[in-house]
Parts: sequence; C-alpha cells; structure tokens
Amino acid sequence: MKKAIFLGYVIGLLVIDLQSQQLPFYSQYYFNTFLYNPATTGVSNETNAFLVNRSQFSGIPGGPVTNAFTLDGFMDKKNVGLGLSIFNDVQDINERLGIYASYAYRLKINEVQAIRFGLALGFLDNRVDFSKAVVKDLYDPMMMGQIQRKSTLDATIGISYNWKELEIGFSVPQLLGNQIKFSNYDLTSYYQLNRHYQGTAKYRWEFSPELQLALEPMVMVRFMPHTPFQYDINAMCSWKKMFWFGVSYRSNYAAGINARVKLFGNLSAGYAYDIIVTPLKTNAGISHEFMLGYKFGQNQATKSGFERGKYD
Repeated sequence: MKKAIFLGYVIGLLVIDLQSQQLPFYSQYYFNTFLYNPATTGVSNETNAFLVNRSQFSGIPGGPVTNAFTLDGFMDKKNVGLGLSIFNDVQDINERLGIYASYAYRLKINEVQAIRFGLALGFLDNRVDFSKAVVKDLYDPMMMGQIQRKSTLDATIGISYNWKELEIGFSVPQLLGNQIKFSNYDLTSYYQLNRHYQGTAKYRWEFSPELQLALEPMVMVRFMPHTPFQYDINAMCSWKKMFWFGVSYRSNYAAGINARVKLFGNLSAGYAYDIIVTPLKTNAGISHEFMLGYKFGQNQATKSGFERGKYD
C-alpha cells in the first residue's frame, strides 16, 4: 500500500494557516472567549449568541474564510454553563465543519474568586475537494478522485480562574489528537489533529467611573508541538458598555484595529481589520472580520469580580 506523503504534506499546508495553527483564527475572541476555552461557557451570566464571518488573505486565491455561530448561557442555581458552537472553515480545496456542545462548572471559592472547569465535545467533518485543485495532470493518481470526506470525534478541555477583575484561562483544543485517513484504492494519506495549548490573561481597569470608561488588556499565548510559539497582545477600551475600540498585535503576522457598537436593545455589531506586518503583506490583500452579537437577557446573579459581563 502506497502512502501519499506529498499529498499529506499539501493537505497539512492547506489546513494549517500561516500562523502554524490548525484551528480557525479569530480576532474578536475577547468578546467571546468561549470560542477557544469551554470553561468560559456562560461566564457572563447571560445568554449570548454570536455570528462571526472572517476573511483572511483576500489577495491570495483560496485564502481562509471562516463562519462561526456560538450560543451559550449560565444556569445560576446549578453553577453550570451550557453552550453550542458551530464553525465552517474553508481553505482552498480543504473545508472543515465543526459542531460542539460545551459544559462548564463554576466552583465558587469566595465572594471574589472562582474556578471554572469546561469540556467541549463534538465532531469534525473534513472534506478535500480535488476538483478545485490546479494541476497539470488531472489523471495523477495522487489526486485520489474528486472529493475525499472523513469525520472524526473531537474534544477541548479548559480551566479558568477569576479573582476580582483578573481572569486567567488555559485550554487544550483537539485533545483527542485523532488521525484522519484519506483512502482511494491502494493510495492512503494521513492527517494528524495535533493538540494545541492556549493560555490567556485579562484584567479590567475602570479608570474613569464618572465617564464609565474602562480599559481591558488581554494576552493570549499559543503553542503546538513542532511549530513556532505565538502570542497576541490586545487592549480594549469601552465607554458606557455601548462603544468599544481596541488595538492588537499578533506575533509574526499582523497588527489589528477593532471596534464594536451597541446598535439597539441587545443587538451589537463588531469589526476587526488586520494590518499585515510580514513580507506577505504585498500580496496578501486584506484580512477582516465581522461579528453580530445578541444578548437574550440577564440571569438574576449577583455581580462580583468573577462574574464577567463586562462587555455586555
């Protein structure tokens, strides 16, 4: 049985973006940390829904396009958060659909401290459409036919610690590390889902209570074996919980500007634009992200340092 080493390498390049990540990339995750850490499911003590559309590297054919939907809420009497997340990530001939259900439990230490534990379980549907590939020989056996499609189980675990206005989190996406096998007659290729290790730290500082102005810096670090260490630095300023503006920097990739506004009632809209700082910037085009958020209501939970509805 032959092993299509070259094909596996190509697939790997397609599903790993330029930041050496197999996970979808988001810019506005500080509004919705549930995207990366299931421990923050329902952390705002409200029911929130978010729609996200991200387009990356518009100047490069087949640049990543990601759409995501999340819904999460908190059951205060049970100290439990429940959530659902769905994403569709398209990168050239590769496409992934992920559907996850999330559970978080809050362990209250005292009036200003809490620890949350989270688990997300779901599946990934992976599809490679070779009909979109640009090749010289359409009959090359390495092409494996038109469409290859495989599904696998997936899981993420996470933990979050809150003390007054400080929040620290850690999560491990793709915990199971499953292997996806694409086969066509005597040709087989494997793609490995590697564990990722992600950590965050965030602090909220209300520097002008009279004007209701607050600043919230946030740092995220990412690591995946055999890839460069990555970090994000974010700073978000808010006014009256109606307007938000922030800046960010992602190592070896881009600087960003971000804005969000409450439109009316519980509906809000956000936009993020990446300013690429690597040599790729001359050909990469633009990378931007749109977000719509809706808050369905607030549970009757006492507000304290570890209950973070800061942005809503």
